[in-house]
Amino acid sequence: MSFKHTCGAAQALYRILVPRTSTFSRPYHLPSYQARLLRSRTPHVATRAFSTTLSRLAKSRPPEERTQKWDDEITAKVIYLIDPETNRRENEPRTRWDVVRGVDRKTHRLVQLSPDEPNNPDFVPVCKVQSKKEAYEQEKQRKQSQKENKAKSAKMSSVKTLELNWAIDLNDLGHRLEKVAEFLAEGRRVEIVLASKKQGRKASKQECEAVLKKIADCVDSVPKAKELKGLEGKLGGFASLVLQGGAPGG
Repeated sequence: MSFKHTCGAAQALYRILVPRTSTFSRPYHLPSYQARLLRSRTPHVATRAFSTTLSRLAKSRPPEERTQKWDDEITAKVIYLIDPETNRRENEPRTRWDVVRGVDRKTHRLVQLSPDEPNNPDFVPVCKVQSKKEAYEQEKQRKQSQKENKAKSAKMSSVKTLELNWAIDLNDLGHRLEKVAEFLAEGRRVEIVLASKKQGRKASKQECEAVLKKIADCVDSVPKAKELKGLEGKLGGFASLVLQGGAPGG
């Protein structure tokens, strides 16, 4: 047997005994639990679209409107100046340039006190040199005073309610009315509600009148306090009256 014939027989036998395999291997897939674990460990980078919208937390305070002109805002060439010692207007006008030139812009400013008169060709405004520090303190004091007045007004408009029994002991009534007097002295409004207890003792007419007399004496003891609304209701039954305190220091 020739060598060529032997090789051909061997190749045929090899093809029979050894199965053919694909030249391309199938892709390998991780088990599901391994895939989930891999995804959980992969860092996630959050992306955010660029936005030109201003932050809602950013606070913007509108500039306060001024009714007076300062420094270079003053267009008049000639002005009357307030004498800082007498706080009166000088008799002779000055040029604005001469006044501004002598002002230290870091600590002081020139303020026009009188508004412009566009239709008056002979108009000469009145101005003064103002200390920035003093102006700041004055504005601070003005705002503080405004805040206090607002709080005082809210306090005066608030209503305190006191419930009393017509048959109350007069000593106990005296202690209650001491508190009422404090509220009235603060300028507050006090509503007194009078009633009888369902299961309690009924007060006589004289006792009811004595209670009203004590309340009237309490009002008279506080300067500028008054009875805002008289007794409404039934004597000895359900009734009410309103007292108003005077403004403290007013």
